[in-house]
Amino acid sequence: MVALNGLEVMTFLVERMKDDFRPYLSSVIPVVTDRLGDSKDAVREKAQLLLSTLMENSITPNNMFERLLPAFSHKNGKVREEVMTCLQNTLNNHGATSVTVSRLVPHIVKLLSDPTALVRDCAFNTLVECYKHYGDRLRADLSKKHNIPPAKLPALMTRFDDVRDTGLMLPSATSVTGPAEGEYSFICMIHFELWSRVVSEWLS
Repeated sequence: MVALNGLEVMTFLVERMKDDFRPYLSSVIPVVTDRLGDSKDAVREKAQLLLSTLMENSITPNNMFERLLPAFSHKNGKVREEVMTCLQNTLNNHGATSVTVSRLVPHIVKLLSDPTALVRDCAFNTLVECYKHYGDRLRADLSKKHNIPPAKLPALMTRFDDVRDTGLMLPSATSVTGPAEGEYSFICMIHFELWSRVVSEWLS
């Protein structure tokens, strides 16, 4: 309950502070990342919501995933799974140009061989979701640049074909440009540092 309340308070502060929250990202994001591995569904959902709220108000999705890179190799398998779910949600909410997915694909490919079945399945589904947004450029990169496990490659290519043949490809799959730059507004807020320390203690 303490972690849940802390995440809710932090989400509220992000919504109010927007760009002014940026000085606290370095201390907050690692703590929230750890909460992605919480044993309680409600806490993981609130952690996902906070990351989403941060990307809407305080940090671009591309910069967020630069900070989330360690989560792809986190010791907690649930964190590894949830960070890929976060990527799927981000692509659907912000579009293909919001994230430099080529930086993330090697980590996702590695998780196709994860010891945890749920993580392996999520990695597979994340690549399929990426294909909807990036199209055959992703297929070509996977075939030429990445060592897909031989047991996974045929099934993955078949899923790509199914997505294409059933009309699930998104317009960005044929017109992807570079990552979008976020625009920030500025709102002043005082005494936040105390709040940040208190909430960080709640989340720890």
